Amino acid sequence: MQIGICTVRLGIPDTFSLKDKRQVCSSLFLKIRQNFNVAVAEVEDQDSFRKSTVVIVSVNTHTKDLNRTLSKVIEFIEKDFRVLIENYSIEII
Repeated sequence: MQIGICTVRLGIPDTFSLKDKRQVCSSLFLKIRQNFNVAVAEVEDQDSFRKSTVVIVSVNTHTKDLNRTLSKVIEFIEKDFRVLIENYSIEII
């Protein structure tokens, strides 16, 4: 069994409060979970309303499938006009 971990640093430029940020992040996280069957959690920057560090985790028996899934999640996030990907990394354990 392989575990894929994708850490994504997001910029959220059009938010002006933590409430705005939570609305954007909650909506995005729900869509990611529904479309890709992965776990999503904000792990840093909870007190910043313009930034968020998110971890996306998936489990599979094949490394190639994990890379494909996590790459598709990144593409999905890139299409969301409310957030900007500052950087990301994918690690397979």
